[in-house]
Amino acid sequence: MHNKAHAIYNTDLAHRGLHNNTADENSMAAFKLAVENGFGIELDVHVTKDNYVVVMHDLSTLRTTGIDLKLTEVNYEDLNEVKLLITKENIPLLKDVLTMVDGKVPVLIELKAENNVPDNLISEVIKVVDEFKHHGNLAVQAFNPYVVKNLKKAKIGVPVGQLMSDNLPGQSKFVHFMYRSLLVLSVSKPDFFNYEVKYIAKRRIQRRRKRIPLITWTIDTDEKYNYAQKYADNCIFELIDIKKE
Repeated sequence: MHNKAHAIYNTDLAHRGLHNNTADENSMAAFKLAVENGFGIELDVHVTKDNYVVVMHDLSTLRTTGIDLKLTEVNYEDLNEVKLLITKENIPLLKDVLTMVDGKVPVLIELKAENNVPDNLISEVIKVVDEFKHHGNLAVQAFNPYVVKNLKKAKIGVPVGQLMSDNLPGQSKFVHFMYRSLLVLSVSKPDFFNYEVKYIAKRRIQRRRKRIPLITWTIDTDEKYNYAQKYADNCIFELIDIKKE
């Protein structure tokens, strides 16, 4: 899986879709815009109490809908009561996003689970990935190295990535050491790593990049985009205009 020819390393990835002031982040509207413009998609998933994989960054629906529900504690039906603030759309299901994209652009799925991993998160995401036929345009990732390790163990047929940064709010000194030293990679053994942009020029990160591909996040200025072109194999961007060649 260390093949840099995979689409996930070769198409700029729109952070939470190509969102703007008319399309909410992680909305079907933002994902459609990404597909129309030929960009890949990075998105975040949680799992509901009744095993639906939903696309949203936060565990709570408050910031993006104005109503406070905790995704892991509700059934999917309860989420039909809340709408995204700009488009008034429902919170999308991962399987509906993948059906809409239909392999036209790559999709990078982040499993949101920092310290507490819901029992059904990994298994339900694997079910959705298994049903989706465009594995050449799909990858998964997480910050939690044990989630990454379990996804790797499941042999799901798509690249599995380790999200990383030198700064992890709320985590212990030991956790920071594991990430900064890259030792966390020997726990998770990912196919690629996805590091926060301000750190990627470091020697040890560039050395590791010779062995596995490096994606970087989040690129929100032209300067960072140029930096990412030099120091990473692909990037996750938002709110900047990228000129297609």
